[in-house]
Amino acid sequence: MKKKALGFFMAAMLGTSLLAGCGNTSGNDAAGAETAAAPAPAETAAESAESTAAAESTAAEEVAEAEAADSGERIQLELWDWWGDEQYGPVIEKLCSDFNASQDKYEVVHVNYPWGDVWTKALAATAAGDPPDIIIQDIRTVTHRAQAQQATELTELVEAEGEGFMDQFYPQLADAMVYDGGIYGLPYVTDTRILYYDKDAFEEAGLDPEAPPQTWDELVEYARKLDIQNEDGSYERLGFFPGTLEWNAWAFSADGKDYTDADGNVYVNTPEKVELFENIYTDFYEYYGKKTLDSFSAEFGSGMTNPFVVGKVAMWVNTPTEFTKVRDYAPEKNYGVALMPALNEGGEHYSWGGGFSVEIPYGAKNVEGSWEFAKFITSKESQIYWASQVYDTVANIEAAEDPSLQEIPVFKAALEAMPTTVVTLDRLTAPGASDLVLPYLDEIILGNKTAQEALDEAQQQVEQLVAENAAE
Repeated sequence: MKKKALGFFMAAMLGTSLLAGCGNTSGNDAAGAETAAAPAPAETAAESAESTAAAESTAAEEVAEAEAADSGERIQLELWDWWGDEQYGPVIEKLCSDFNASQDKYEVVHVNYPWGDVWTKALAATAAGDPPDIIIQDIRTVTHRAQAQQATELTELVEAEGEGFMDQFYPQLADAMVYDGGIYGLPYVTDTRILYYDKDAFEEAGLDPEAPPQTWDELVEYARKLDIQNEDGSYERLGFFPGTLEWNAWAFSADGKDYTDADGNVYVNTPEKVELFENIYTDFYEYYGKKTLDSFSAEFGSGMTNPFVVGKVAMWVNTPTEFTKVRDYAPEKNYGVALMPALNEGGEHYSWGGGFSVEIPYGAKNVEGSWEFAKFITSKESQIYWASQVYDTVANIEAAEDPSLQEIPVFKAALEAMPTTVVTLDRLTAPGASDLVLPYLDEIILGNKTAQEALDEAQQQVEQLVAENAAE
């Protein structure tokens, strides 16, 4: 019962509902009986409901297509997302328009809701049997929706496209689409984290502007030279500010390991994670004083007041899209981008990323049309256009490697970072593990616990979570 109760709670937190699965009934033939005369195993209620829903969906799809063909009208499909702002809205609208112009059978209409609300509304609509046709979802939770029958399985459609269809996407993103051997979405965009540094500040501090720090020790060494402190003890400029990267993301960058894996192994208190958080606390929060950093960061803003844009921070870690702040508000700024520093000499430059998937909700009325659009917006051409306009790291490898994008330094750095970027998933074996660990990481930063103490306690909590979800 603990497992099911926890799963239901996490479903509400994640915008999913983790419904309990059902197994097939089966029986053994009696010795000497004629097996041909034996009745077929009884269909479970869940299987019956699923087959009925599938039949109804197919029938509704056929009726809609017939009606549209008779009237000469296109079949209308709704795409749901949250992309309604000035940066993203026109881009997705253009892709919808391009798809509509590419054929005469379907017309995709773009519908956007506020961030987070779109998933809550989609969950309710799917439960009511009237889901959107296509939706952009959180890539970390595909398996939750697959398990709860909130997403349409796409395996047969993928196989019909020919061998290697999923190979066009980064493997860690393609893997995130799989539940119980089936495919439930297509990867759309991802991200990674890279180091931004101010080249002019480097020169002022006597550092080589073409040689960013490669290790944590170098990062600290450079930060001390880049700091500018006022007479009253406050800071005019910080050499490095670690607070732009969420603590969980720092943890994953330490050793390239998520907190859990698909088999339920737990990697919270690894030596690398302990070492990195000891460093973050000692080298920055203890060194400057948390009050100093909090006071300094309280003045951070966006646009013209972005701390990297205005020179209040000489180095920080952020997403490739952050460069648009420099492009728009400080086009003359002399800056560089590089991989995140490795924890130790000779180590990997691990980073962290999430992303979004294109899914067809369970019960969608026209799966064929929705699939055509899903393929269209994840194609090389569409992904190049998306990336060139909003500077997201796209899931399609050929698009990400396109020369037109590689001329942009942040894309080149992002491409280099992708092989060692950890895309974390909210595992069914430990739903909500990241949320469980985060308070313990805060305790380290606050100085209330050592990194070893906090991560040991967090390890125990996640192990318990895995055990609860493994119980019958």
